[in-house]
Amino acid sequence: MKKFLLVSLILLSGILITACGKKDEEPTQNAEPTEVLVESNNCEKAVKKYLDWADKNWSWQEVKSWDNIVVDYIWRLEDGTVFDTSIQSIAEACNVYSEYRDYTQGLSFEVWAGQMIKWFDEWVIWMKLWQTKTAQFWPEEWYWEYDKNAVVTAPVSELWDISQFKEWDTVDLWMWMPVKILKITNNEITFDFNHELAWKNLIFDITLKSIN
Repeated sequence: MKKFLLVSLILLSGILITACGKKDEEPTQNAEPTEVLVESNNCEKAVKKYLDWADKNWSWQEVKSWDNIVVDYIWRLEDGTVFDTSIQSIAEACNVYSEYRDYTQGLSFEVWAGQMIKWFDEWVIWMKLWQTKTAQFWPEEWYWEYDKNAVVTAPVSELWDISQFKEWDTVDLWMWMPVKILKITNNEITFDFNHELAWKNLIFDITLKSIN
């Protein structure tokens, strides 16, 4: 079991981003993007509605080092699947809504204060208020590149109860680490501790909400 704990601790990860922005024009209004969204159960339409609106309302105010900023974000896959977002209407439309989350807060941090990884600070610096940036990047640009060493086989005798386990199920071991079950035999069970997004290309959308 020690091997499980060691592998699981190594696999937790963060954000690594590089991107480019779009146009440079004076805004016509400066409202909260979520206020203009039309509610929809269609995830793709909800994302498109947000992105189309948000990037038309730039301000000339720019992010500088040591600014305290708040951003909204969408994490999604190439097939359109949204796996995390700070925007409530999109979370609801994409079935990732959590009643325990405050969607009015966004993601707040101080630029270049070491609160985010370096690549994120580099991405938002000089970004304009209400500007939206979108980046697409490969698994090796994240910490989620697939690791064959994270596939671990253990004797069934070392586990408490495997009667409810099925191959290809994802289970929470020790109440905090989700792992996929690859194979079950009479004597052994094989777990995959790789992050669920390993091997997948990711898209990250970010909108600058406030600068203080």
